[in-house]
Amino acid sequence: MSRPSPRSNRRLIHDSSTIDNGREGILRLSAVEAHDLWSQTYDRIANPLLALEERTLEPLLPKADRAFVLDVACGTGRWLEKLMRQGAGCAVGIDLSRKMLVQGRRKPLLERCLVQADGSALPVRTCTVDLAICSFAVSYVRELDGFAGELARVLRSGGALFLSDFHPSGYARGWRRCFRHEGRVIEISSFDYSLHDIRRVFAAAGFKRVCEAQPNFGEEERSFFQARGKEDLFAQACNGPAIYICGFVRA
Repeated sequence: MSRPSPRSNRRLIHDSSTIDNGREGILRLSAVEAHDLWSQTYDRIANPLLALEERTLEPLLPKADRAFVLDVACGTGRWLEKLMRQGAGCAVGIDLSRKMLVQGRRKPLLERCLVQADGSALPVRTCTVDLAICSFAVSYVRELDGFAGELARVLRSGGALFLSDFHPSGYARGWRRCFRHEGRVIEISSFDYSLHDIRRVFAAAGFKRVCEAQPNFGEEERSFFQARGKEDLFAQACNGPAIYICGFVRA
């Protein structure tokens, strides 16, 4: 697979419900640098993309009861904490952002579950994971085929993998992957992967796709726009899929 180029001059206000096409004061950072900054507010600022993902993905997930679950690019452990509350038998979250992990370790359930590591070199034994999630991080991965291969290594036969991310079509509609930090817009460097790329690479790594969703914002997310004084943009934001979710099993 050819290596994609990082996105440039593209922007989504990802920590709120606003869509903002201005370019003033933008600082473009790597995913790790950006998330170290974002860690300060990540759990405090309501995010419509995360809300849409949760209401779409939760019904698709298998039961976590006694399962070994892995949260790749876990951030502050949002999904890992949910799965542990559902009775996961063993849980590990990995992320490259040290400051995101610091925030996550403040949550009692996650204090001993989080490890600073690269998703392309997972500190997990082969064929041990029952359920893996990678939420809003696939587009930060430089080598997608190596990443898929590493997930295939750690998942047991029949194990489930769920990927979610910002929908590629959002860029065509003017959305950009950014957040605000101390009054400045931070744009996160990412890579161009189409859904076709993702399906093909994970199939080549030994995964079978079992479900896929490409949901739009709905009435459930309207309040996020209202809270930011951007309700006038709500209809525009609903005009096309906001995220994608792909579910796989390890063949």
